[in-house]
Amino acid sequence: MLVGEPQLAFPSLLSSCLRLDYGQAEIAAANLPTGPQFITQPVSTIYDTRSTIKRVSFMCEAWSRPLPAYIWYLTHDQRRFAVDLNDQKKTVTNGRLTIDDPSVTQDNGDYQCVASNSFGAIRSDSASLSFGCKIIFP
Repeated sequence: MLVGEPQLAFPSLLSSCLRLDYGQAEIAAANLPTGPQFITQPVSTIYDTRSTIKRVSFMCEAWSRPLPAYIWYLTHDQRRFAVDLNDQKKTVTNGRLTIDDPSVTQDNGDYQCVASNSFGAIRSDSASLSFGCKIIFP
């Protein structure tokens, strides 16, 4: 660095968002940190108990910088609790909750997703998982 050369004194958070053009600092808005905003929210589903596909999924997708973390909640018998991801039947991948071999007694109810990062948290609309079967009439 030369003597008398100007130094930028921006906090480290903003310095990664800056673009220098012609010696002037300009903030690139697309790089600013932001809280989550929903792109996709879960939709209610009726699981056909006679289906050969033994899986049901709910999608929850949010955009934010930094990327969000997702937590799913189930309201069942008027109690709300976090979906137990230690249960090997349930997985969350990039906001998608997948339930393998859904159970009428354990998995029916209303599901809700919370997307959060260090700048905020948002809660999705509720989506219900119901059970039924298709009957073909002659």
